Amino acid sequence: MTSNIKNNMLKLAIGMSLASSVSMLQAQDNLKQHIEKEGFKFVQQIQAPAQMTGWAGHIEQSPATVFISNDQKYYIVGTLFDAQGNNLTVDALDRYVKKSVLEDVWQSLEHATWIQDGQTSAEKIVYVFSDPNCPYCHTFWKQARPWVESCKVQLRHIIVAVIRPESKGQAATLLMAKNPQQTFNAFHRQYGQKKLIEQKTVPVHVEKTLEQNQALMDKYEFFATPVVLWKNKQGELQSVQGMPKSMKDVFE
Repeated sequence: MTSNIKNNMLKLAIGMSLASSVSMLQAQDNLKQHIEKEGFKFVQQIQAPAQMTGWAGHIEQSPATVFISNDQKYYIVGTLFDAQGNNLTVDALDRYVKKSVLEDVWQSLEHATWIQDGQTSAEKIVYVFSDPNCPYCHTFWKQARPWVESCKVQLRHIIVAVIRPESKGQAATLLMAKNPQQTFNAFHRQYGQKKLIEQKTVPVHVEKTLEQNQALMDKYEFFATPVVLWKNKQGELQSVQGMPKSMKDVFE
């Protein structure tokens, strides 16, 4: 066999190998796209059993792992254990996915409908799920004044209607106001003295906003107000349901 023939055969073999690799990658990408359409968000490739590729990610902000067979015929979403019963995915989820999930949660809060309370230039942002008939929400608002009024903190109140039947109409009054921030703060300054007007007919778009806010609260399994969410000095998402034990822990 001449050297030219050998070289040509080698080039052909390399070409076939590359074509096979490209084909497999394309198939893998197609399968990944299918899995993504099912709601899985890929974050980081991880260790997997032989003949499989593993990924850490999350489904609607719930950490999960997926394992794709190298022949692209199968995939498994779930936890991987070794023969001794050790969980091989929990460390990967904590290392790669936790931060991604928390950032997604923060973005969900940013995209919600909220009432701004404080200056845009404030160095810290705190989200609060708040019901007009929640006395602890008012206590939180009152105790937060020193930080808000000194421009250190901006509160973003996500209004929900969970406590009383009239909460829905009163929440609508806040959301429909020409100046929601002014109306919200005036309501709290007169809390217990003047009752917030209840809208008897709530427009469809306002009702939808309240439903979305409630769905967001339910998604993170919060069931009482206030719910307070913030980032600590390390940039980690923190939350507390009910009145925080220390306002300094939240704001400083």
